Amino acid sequence: MSITIDRRTFLAGTATAALTAAWGGPALAQQGPRDKITVRIDRDLANLDPAYRTGPWDANVCRVVYQRLMKQKVNSAELELDAAEKIDQLSPTEIGFTLKPGLMFTDGYGEMTAEDVKFSFERMGLPPKEGQKESPYKADWGGLKAVEVTGKYTGKIVLEKPRANIFTTVIGDVSGCIVSKAAVEKLGADYATKPVGTGPYRLTAIERQRGATLTRNPAYKGPAPALQEIAIRFISDPRTTDLALRSGEIDFAILAPAVAEPLKSVAGLTVSEQPSIAYVWLGMNVEKGPLADLKVRQAIRLGLDVDQMLAAGYNGKAPRLNTLLPPQIFGHWKEAPVYKRNVAEAKKLLAEAGVSGLKLKLTILNQPAYQNMALVARALLAEIGVTIEVDAQEGGTYWNAGNGDSGKNLDLFLLRFNGKHDPNFIMQWFVSGQTGTWNWQRWQNKDYDALFAAAAVELDPAKRGEMVVKAQQLMDQSAAFVWLTNEVNVLVHRSWLKPAGVPGWLDWQYDSWGLGA
Repeated sequence: MSITIDRRTFLAGTATAALTAAWGGPALAQQGPRDKITVRIDRDLANLDPAYRTGPWDANVCRVVYQRLMKQKVNSAELELDAAEKIDQLSPTEIGFTLKPGLMFTDGYGEMTAEDVKFSFERMGLPPKEGQKESPYKADWGGLKAVEVTGKYTGKIVLEKPRANIFTTVIGDVSGCIVSKAAVEKLGADYATKPVGTGPYRLTAIERQRGATLTRNPAYKGPAPALQEIAIRFISDPRTTDLALRSGEIDFAILAPAVAEPLKSVAGLTVSEQPSIAYVWLGMNVEKGPLADLKVRQAIRLGLDVDQMLAAGYNGKAPRLNTLLPPQIFGHWKEAPVYKRNVAEAKKLLAEAGVSGLKLKLTILNQPAYQNMALVARALLAEIGVTIEVDAQEGGTYWNAGNGDSGKNLDLFLLRFNGKHDPNFIMQWFVSGQTGTWNWQRWQNKDYDALFAAAAVELDPAKRGEMVVKAQQLMDQSAAFVWLTNEVNVLVHRSWLKPAGVPGWLDWQYDSWGLGA
């Protein structure tokens, strides 16, 4: 198993030492609270248009450049009003809104109106107009019929059918960001790096492979953020990040437990662990050779020791996950079985399946945590007579491994997906229609699909929760998934800095970060 670092990654990682001078970062000797900070992200910013954002790193900038009708409260997944003065659920398929007057877009693009809301939501949820490309987040607005403008500040969101998660994962999340129609139409493709919003911060600098700078927006109508300026720096290498934290070049980073551990002894730094809602598992291609046999998949599940794998991958710091939904998510299956390693039973199942001398490839992302877990899995499965070849791939190759016909060639794989505070968001990747896209297991179950669809429109929480649990039980019965962990986020920051984020720490709330003594 080879480990390679391409030139682009090397340059992005080792450029840290030059960031302070190049971007006007804090002097290394500066001590104590200050209103200009530097934070680290591990993926480069790519597109700050909410409709075409590439991941959480883009989304966290969008959260503070734009406003939404509603947003999450500080350090909570609960929603409160943002750009909206009022929101009414008029019927199961109709939501009325009234904007706060006087919300001004930056760069002279005028006041936010209901026309901007209509434009923002429909460009994501409806078929694209000629010459435009479809938003990769179109599914977030699935079932959107139209946004009707009823006045300068008033309108109505009309859905084809009820949506249980319309507020939590759409209106109150980044797909609910309100852009300036005039700015998008004028700037075209340049809008990706020249966003225009009404939020608490403005984007004042951006450079590929370096990062960006957010500056407090004086025209913002809400409470002024404590921080005047936030420099966002792209540093891919964890070891470089460690050095930058020690030297004072950056003030905040999220790191893996093993990387963060030595920083606990550094004066002036605070290291804290926060539960994550990302989820990691070992998946099996149910269409591939012997893996099509349920008994073979059950044998592999019993041949593994999840606790040993987590000890190797996360230094024992990550919690064990026994079902799809982490404990923080509505619909978590509390009674999910906790499988213990049973070598004798695993061998018996393989014998019953008539399988011997089984050889499989385990595909993983080329990162230390997955490498370590894969090596443990290889040793464990060897004891039940299964030979594993570990195939560690770089990101560009790995993330396409399950796509299209190439996905048919997968055997076993380790995967990690980010979650949201909604069960349907997490469940969506395992429906039959995702086969060849994100359903790398190629597991297709009509009952699961039906439960997913029913849960999406069920507005009664008790009934919806029952559906979600039943769906997880079907996944367990398939033995195509060996759940590993919902991970842990380790926050490392200056002790005087008070970060804020939605529980799970995928979604950062820069505008609510504070300064302490």
